[in-house]
Order: sequence, then structure tokens, then C-alpha cells
Amino acid sequence: MKQLIAVTILIISIFFSSIALAETEKRNILYLNSYQNGYKWSDDILEGLRNCFLESGMNIDLHIEYMDTKRFKDEEFMEILHSYYVFKYQKYKFSAIVVSDNNALNFMLRYQDSFFPGVPVIFCGINDFKPELIQGLDNYCGVLENPGIKDNLDIALKINPSLRKVIVVGDQSVTSKAIRAQIEKAQPLFKGVLEFEHWNDLPLVDLLSRSRNMGKDEILLFTPFYKGAHGELFSSEEVLNIIYQNSPAMIFSVWEFLLGHGIVGGKLLSGTDQGRKAAEMVLHVLNTGRIPEPRVIKGTDEYYMFDYNVLERFKINNNLLPDGSVIINEPDYFYKLDKQVFWTIIVSILGLSMILVMLVISILQRRKVEKRIKAQLSFQEILMDTIPLLICWKDKKQRYLGANHSFTDFFGLGSPWSLVGLTDSEVEVHRRFAEQAAVWDKKVLQTGKPRMGINWSLIRDGEDPVWLEINKVPLYNEKGEVVGTLTTAEDVTRKVNLEKQLLQSQKMEAIGTLAGGIAHDFNNILTSIMNSVELALSDIEEGTITWKDLDRSIKAAQRGSRVVKQILTFSRPSQEGFKPTDIGEVVKETVDFIKASLPRNIRVSANVPEGAPLVMADPTQIHQVIMNLCTNSFQSLKGRGGSIDVSLTTVEVEDEQAQFMRVAPGIYLRLEISDDGPGIPVEILDKIFDPFFTTKGKAEGTGLGLAVVHGLIKGHGGGISVNSIPDVRTCFEIFLPVHGQLRDVVRKSYGALPMGQETVLFVEDDEDQLETTPRILESLGYDVTALASPEKAFNMIVDEPGRFDIMITDYDMPQTNGLELSRMVQDVAPDLPILVVSGRRNVLSYVADAEYDVKSVRKVLMKPYNKTTIADAIREVLAPTEKIDG
Repeated sequence: MKQLIAVTILIISIFFSSIALAETEKRNILYLNSYQNGYKWSDDILEGLRNCFLESGMNIDLHIEYMDTKRFKDEEFMEILHSYYVFKYQKYKFSAIVVSDNNALNFMLRYQDSFFPGVPVIFCGINDFKPELIQGLDNYCGVLENPGIKDNLDIALKINPSLRKVIVVGDQSVTSKAIRAQIEKAQPLFKGVLEFEHWNDLPLVDLLSRSRNMGKDEILLFTPFYKGAHGELFSSEEVLNIIYQNSPAMIFSVWEFLLGHGIVGGKLLSGTDQGRKAAEMVLHVLNTGRIPEPRVIKGTDEYYMFDYNVLERFKINNNLLPDGSVIINEPDYFYKLDKQVFWTIIVSILGLSMILVMLVISILQRRKVEKRIKAQLSFQEILMDTIPLLICWKDKKQRYLGANHSFTDFFGLGSPWSLVGLTDSEVEVHRRFAEQAAVWDKKVLQTGKPRMGINWSLIRDGEDPVWLEINKVPLYNEKGEVVGTLTTAEDVTRKVNLEKQLLQSQKMEAIGTLAGGIAHDFNNILTSIMNSVELALSDIEEGTITWKDLDRSIKAAQRGSRVVKQILTFSRPSQEGFKPTDIGEVVKETVDFIKASLPRNIRVSANVPEGAPLVMADPTQIHQVIMNLCTNSFQSLKGRGGSIDVSLTTVEVEDEQAQFMRVAPGIYLRLEISDDGPGIPVEILDKIFDPFFTTKGKAEGTGLGLAVVHGLIKGHGGGISVNSIPDVRTCFEIFLPVHGQLRDVVRKSYGALPMGQETVLFVEDDEDQLETTPRILESLGYDVTALASPEKAFNMIVDEPGRFDIMITDYDMPQTNGLELSRMVQDVAPDLPILVVSGRRNVLSYVADAEYDVKSVRKVLMKPYNKTTIADAIREVLAPTEKIDG
């Protein structure tokens, strides 16, 4: 018997232990939120869920997933979410799944067979629900939003009897479409009374523009979803606040969480209630293991709620509101306060009034002291150390009343307070500046009128010149009397230098254009002279007096050609001799050459690092640049001695410096040539690169040296700057662009005076050259047909396409230029090689231009040319053809 009792007690204890264990067993609940964390509606639903679960006493582990479908909702994203959730929760067993809003429900319905099939699904916040969605799915139940659209429109008509039009604002999201469908169901109830218009996916700018123009007979009905036409996501509260601040129309909605952001109010849905109702269904499932009946609840409790601030704005009488309405933001009135609180406030106000009277008396006693302090501190509080201008102010006797740190730092005067009470004669300010400033201050004090925009060049010992833009204005006291002057100065050196640089560039460009035109005509003349003299030399016995005279003539023509090239160098330098060049080697060779010709009292040194990058340059032109600059330094040091330093470094040119030199930012080789001579006066510093400008005597120079240097460096795509401190250092800085990794190349040479037997078509409008050049070509063995008309030349090629082996054409001709003729010929005889001759160097850039597309032009020969140069040019053009034929 005792054993039976013991067994019974053991069974009962095990039974109750299992019940207790079941009650403390943790239940996993998955919550799928359609939207992002921070969206008030779904956050309220989550709050309702949590509160209800907490009150139940059950051990529930709530797993929350934010699907963020306001931002992402395409098919690929849903597939990724599904894969992610399956992987994440593959080891979990859920007692129920809660989904809020339409997107989450659609997700569960889509993946019901692969995502926890058979687990109870409780939905909430669903709009425009259709029973067939869960037909045959016994594990689904939930709560619908079912907002009171009709009740809210009735309230709107009661508040605004003149209402005739309802504008529904939303987007194209799934939820917004569902809400819009519910609104459309209610529209027939107001047929003939209200007109409905839908604004969907409007950009915020357009929505704001339209809402500003709404009338008193229109209202906005706002759905709590808004996504712009360009995909930008706005919170409903943001959009409502903006519209409320800028639109004259009333705004209505049916959701409680939008109250307080601009809507009037009405019969509003609570997200918290939705969450609690859904949680109650979950608890029923957990307790009974069955889906509750009815499976779908149509709506939760709704409350009439209004915003006091909006009611006040639109002058809405509270008597029009339904009984029991809740009004938020309503102020507290004195007559609603407790009597004890009321009298406490009154006594406090009286006490504060007495204290205020005492403070006023104290303020009046201190006002005189404050005026003196204000006069000294007002400007300092506003200006001192807040702006980079040089600022100082003085009294009528020109004694300093104050200054800012920019002023004292610029002149090296120490602390601003150390100036107070002193005059310029007692302070070590720049003497010339102080004297002129005193004159300006005196005029301002006498006339009471400001002096603005004064430009002044300040030269300090051992430093570069500085340009200041100075403004001086009178200081007034409280009676309107002038009591001193206020001076501001701004360092505009950079602005002035940029203006000078621009003027210099424009001037050089104009001179270059003029030089190019002159050189073209002069090259034609020299070409005719050289060819004619060469033809005459071939008819005269060498060594005779006439032969020598003609030989001197051709040498003079060649010197003239070099002068033309020098003029063109500073206008549009040629790039014919460009190749990857080791500038360091050029510097060393040039410096060694210069050392041998300088007196002993002038020292020349070169600092060239190893491994400097190659640049695309003409070594001869760079040699000429160094020679010209070193020659200038030598002439400035002649008679007194000194040193010339040449150095080469690799630097990076930033945007500001590149803008100053009018080059592109990037990596450059910097070539510095400096001396310690007397320097360059400031007043001519911006003229030194002008052609024919010189400070030397007539027999010492032409004024083309620095102009040629400027042109050569610009032709290399580089920049040049100069700094000069008299008797300290004058430095020319040359910047040459580095173009990646370059390899040196060997140029092809064709030997001396090659002959030929080919047939040549020569086109030239200049009569002298038309007479001489064909004879030169015939003396070289060629069969020449010479024409002055491009049109006749073209027609001859069309009629006899295989007759000529090469065409030589001038570039500048009256009817058409040589490149246009070449392009026409290329269309009918693409295999005919063409040699273009010209006196303009910019023809080279035209040939490379895609606009002309003249691949048949094999070479451009610059005028003036002689028998040797044109012979070499023809063989160079025909060389590819010869190679193919051979």
C-alpha cells in the first residue's frame, strides 16, 4: 500500500513538473515588418505586440526582421530576402509568424511552401484585403486596417461646408495602391458632392508647387506612404510638415501617427491597437494550438482625434467636432489650474517684477561705464581675429585705437594692444606706406567721405612685392561727428599677378598672330629667292665673282630664314624636333659650354639629380633657353661678379599655381636659373617677355631673347615664372610637363641630295615659286607638271588617276587651301602620296585634326626650303611606296 502511494505521488509530481516546464518553455515568434526601422506606423504595431506579450507572462523570444520594401521591392530582392531568411533560421522552430502590412503578407504567401510551411501566420495592417488570398490556407488569420474613409470625409464636409474636391496623395507602393483602392470604393457614396483626384509619385517639388495653388474648396487626403518619382524616399512626417508650412489647404488622413504633423484629425487608426489585436490572436494560437474564429477581424478601435494647432490655424470651431474627441497640443489655461498653483505663479511674478525694478536701477547706474567699454570693444568683438583683412583704427590725432592680428603680423609689430595710443612715427610701420596713409587719413577726416579701392604696391626688404587694396572710412560718435578713421587692407597680389599674366598672354597671342602672317609672306619671298639663286648658281662656273655674289645672296636668304624662324619661335614654336629628352644631360652640356666663356669672377654651378624623368622636348630649343637666360645673368653680373646657379628638380604643380602659369596641373620638371645680381625692377617685371623690349644699349641686344624663351617654353606645353629680389636673388623657373615613361627614339636620315625619276604634280599659286620650284625638281630628275589652280589639278587627277607618283601642294591658296585639296584628291586617288608646303607652322596641328582626316598627307615641309630640303622631303614621302613596290 505504501508503495502504491509513493508511485502515485511520483506520477503526480512528474505531471505538474511537465506543466510547469511547458509554461516556462521559450516560444520563438518571427515578426516580418514590411518597412524600415523608424517608420512610426509599423513601430507602433511592434510596440503593441511587445506590450501584449509582456502582459501575458509567457516566455516569448520575438525575432524581428525589417524587409525595407519602401526602398527595395523588386523580384531579385525578394529572392535574396527569402534565401537569407531560410539560411538564417534553418535551425529555428517558430510557434507563429507575425507579418505587418501588405508586402510582408505577400512575401509569406509567395514562399509559403518553402518558408516554414504549416506554421501559423498572423497578419495585421492589411489594406484592401481579398478573402481569396488565404483561401485553402488554414494556418492564416489576422487583423485588417479597414480605415473609416467615409466617416473622415463626413467630418471634412462638416468642418468645411464649401468642400468640393478631395486630392489623394500617395505613391505606387503595394500598400499605397491598396489604400487607394479603399478610397475608390468610398467615392460613389459622395457622387455629386465631392470630386476625387489622385496625385501619385509626384516629386516633392511638384507636390509642393501644386499644393500652394489649392483653393478653399479643396483638401488633401494623405496616405502614410510617399516615395518620389525619382525613387527618393521621404518620411510621411517630413512631407506633411513641408506641405503644412506652404499650402493653404486642410490636410486629412486616417492614421493616428500622422497627427501632430499637419493633419486636421478625424477618425484615426492606431498602430498600437493593430499590434495588440494581432498579439491576442498569437496568444490564442499558443494556448490552444488552433487558429481563432473568426479568422479575419475587420478593423480595430478608432478614435476621433484632432490637432489644436491646426484647428486654430483654420479657425475651426470645437463645436463641430464629434463628442468625446481627443484634442492634442491644447494649451493649459489659468482657469483650469489648481488654485494653489495659480497663486504660487502670481506671487512668483510679483517677486520677479520687484527684482526686475532693482536690476533696471543697477543697469542705469552702470550705463556710463558700459558706453566706454562698448566704444573700445565693439569693433574688436566683431572684427578682431574673424577676417583675414588688415584692420586698424585711429583717432583724429592719428593715434592707434586698435588693430587686429592680421595687421600686426603683416608689419611685424607684435601684439595689437602694444599699438594703442601710439602714432606711426612711434611704431615701426613701413615708412612710405605710413606717410601716404597719413595723407589719405587726413582727407577722410576733412571731408568725412570714405576712400575706397586704393591700390598700393608695398616693397619690403628681402621680400617679394605685395599689392594691397586699401579702404578708409570715417568713424563717427553717437552725435554723428567724425572722431577717427578705420582702415582695411586686403592682399590682392595674386589677383594682380593673374591679371598681368592674362594681359601678357593676350599680348603675346596678338603678336604671334601678326608674326605668323608676316612670316608666311616672307617665307614665300625667301623660297623664291633661294630657288632662283640656286638655279642661277647651276648655270655659272663655280669660283667666279658672279658665283660668289650669288652664293652670298643665298647665305643671306638663309640668315633671313633663321630670323623668321626666331620670330615664329616666340609666337608659335615648332615641335618638329621633339623627342624624349634627358633634360639633365642638356643642362650639363650647356653649363660646361658656358663655363668656358665666363670670367673667373662669375661662378656657374649645376645641380642635376640622377634619374630625372625624360620629357618630350627639342634639345636644341632647351639649349637655347638655358643659353639665353644664362647670358642675361652674365650681363647683369658683368663688372661686379657673382654666381649663376642652374638646378633641376621634379615637382607637382597644384591647381592654383597651374592657373597662374596657364598650364594643366600635374608632374613637371622644374629648371631654375638664378643669380645674385642687381635684379629686375618691379616696374618692368611684367614687360620682360615682350618682343623687342630691352634695357640694354642698341649694340648689346635685340630684345628677342626672353621673348624667344617664353615662346619656346609655351611650345613645350610648359610654364615660366620669374621672381626678383634686388641684390639677393633673381630666379627664372621653367616648368616642363612629364608625360609618363618615355623612351628615346632615333630619327631617320636620308643622306645628301637624293635624285628621283617619278612624275610630280606641283600646285602653287605664287608665280615666282611656280617658275622656280619645277626647275629645281627637274634638275633632281623628276618629271614635273606645274599648275596654279587647285581646281585644274584636281580635274587632272580625276581624268588621269594613275599618272602622278606624288603631289606637292602649297597650303595657302586663294580658291582653297592645300589640306582641302588633299582631302578631295584622297577621295579619288587614295594611294597618291601628298607633300604639303607652307610658311605657317600651325599647319602641323591642322593635319592632325580629325576634321580634315587627310591620311594621304605624308609630310608638311616648312618654307623657305632649298634644293636639298625638298629633295629629302620627297624621298621621305615616297619611301613607304618604294618599300611596298620593292
